[in-house]
Amino acid sequence: MRKLSFKHGKPLILKSPGHTCRIRLLLDLFPDARLVHIRRNPYDVFRSTQHWMRTGTPVWALQRENFSDLDDRTLRQYREVYDVFFEERGLIPKGHFHEIGFEALEADPIGQVRGIYEALALPDFRQVEPVLRRYVESLSGYKKNTLPELPPDLRERIAGEW
Repeated sequence: MRKLSFKHGKPLILKSPGHTCRIRLLLDLFPDARLVHIRRNPYDVFRSTQHWMRTGTPVWALQRENFSDLDDRTLRQYREVYDVFFEERGLIPKGHFHEIGFEALEADPIGQVRGIYEALALPDFRQVEPVLRRYVESLSGYKKNTLPELPPDLRERIAGEW
């Protein structure tokens, strides 16, 4: 990441849910990092994670995956990530962290990104806005996955554990 940052002469923007539990590491590597947390409905996260596991794993796995414990694994992994997130979030310097809702980002991507720039004192959003606007417009035909509703007992379990 440092090589890429040096090569292009500007900070990197990373979007990776896996980094949610790497605050201490990221701040050690990049002490001036700005972090954005995107909150999302936990039931949607659960369904999306399981969809990704079922469709993505066969592409990169070296062996056949056993999904018989997928509910337990999904619940455990999310809990582990967020236990660390809540433990390390206080390490982030004031003015270096901003949180938004996924639904708000979906509804108003330009406004939400503008808000991120303002909250984190990032330089000149006016330079980014035309490129961002073109990107958002390119997504106009995008169709989100339609995932099945969760059974009531699983919804209750998610609510209790997450």
